[in-house]
Amino acid sequence: MAGYVRNLAENQIAQNANIDLHIDTFGRWAMSALGYPDVRSDRARARLKSLAKALGELTPGYIIKEAEYLLGRFEPENLESYIASERTGRGATPRVDRRLRRRILDEVIYPYLAWLRDEGIEDWNSIAVRMGREIDPIGYDVVIVDESQDFSANQLRAIRHHLAPDHAITFVIDTVQRIYARGFTWAEAGFDVRAERVHTLRANHRNTVEIAAFAASILSGFGVEPDGVLPNLAAATSTGPRPKVLRGLYSRQIEWAIAHIANNIDLKTDSVAFLKPQAGAWFSTVKGQLDANGIQWVDITREQDWPDGDENVALSTFHSAKGLEFDYVFILGFNDENTPYPDEQLDDEVFVLRRLLAVAVARARKEVIVGYKPGAHSRLIQYFGAGTFDQINV
Repeated sequence: MAGYVRNLAENQIAQNANIDLHIDTFGRWAMSALGYPDVRSDRARARLKSLAKALGELTPGYIIKEAEYLLGRFEPENLESYIASERTGRGATPRVDRRLRRRILDEVIYPYLAWLRDEGIEDWNSIAVRMGREIDPIGYDVVIVDESQDFSANQLRAIRHHLAPDHAITFVIDTVQRIYARGFTWAEAGFDVRAERVHTLRANHRNTVEIAAFAASILSGFGVEPDGVLPNLAAATSTGPRPKVLRGLYSRQIEWAIAHIANNIDLKTDSVAFLKPQAGAWFSTVKGQLDANGIQWVDITREQDWPDGDENVALSTFHSAKGLEFDYVFILGFNDENTPYPDEQLDDEVFVLRRLLAVAVARARKEVIVGYKPGAHSRLIQYFGAGTFDQINV
């Protein structure tokens, strides 16, 4: 994403402009300024998971998300505020009452923080806190924070710390794309966001009417926060084919996709993305078939910079594709194994996955194709709105 934004910015700023332009992810920016401290995010998450399992309430996955939420919202000396604070943006399900909050603090958060200190390692929240406290203010004159819905309060506090006294800051935000609820107010993070300074961008310049309708149907029934906008029919400015849903064996889905690319897509001018909920071996068959058919591809999952090659076919997880766009999007092998979720009374994962799926669908400019095998399909297909797609048996 950072590389994508860098290319856009550099193309719009005059080459002779005397501007010190810095574009980066929050993590890389903070790590560089702090001298690359020892961040062991995998070990830290494993420790959180073991503590969450021992708690024995809700699911470990939800307790981890709750822990990350409260650590990112409150400053280290104010963690006790979690007990009584309104869980802004967290929703009512699952229910986390005061008794459970007390247990989460005492049996998960405090032991976890003690473990970090004892091990002498950092997690990403401690990096955000340190960036806002230990580094002299850099004094940025102009700051644009893209994908602001994904920033924690501590990350925004760190950014505020490094603003020049006379500055301009712009937050680009769409809470529909907020995959994990962050749950805090602007005032908590130290920003005075007044109504007259909020501008809603209602036009949908990326998607066709048909793609927007399909994405919106996946989010049907979701509440939208004041700074969020659902993809909607009226906002789209172009039309195209309805999204296609392929039913059949995974091998047949890929065969159909390869033929569709060969017969209908000009890879010299059009971009294609194969998106999946998870990374790793889930892409193996797609890669093999693309290679077998002489189609060049690039895997952009977790990549910081936009590739320099001529490949116009990208492979990516839903997460890594956030903020990007492609002419054609294929979501094949959409099954229950790579989109599992428990009962919503125990975890909010179904809402997370529906948001992720809608975001993935909305990456498409011209056409989106989803494929699943009946009997092994993702339960999320129940949210495909009737009349918003064409079904094809393969």
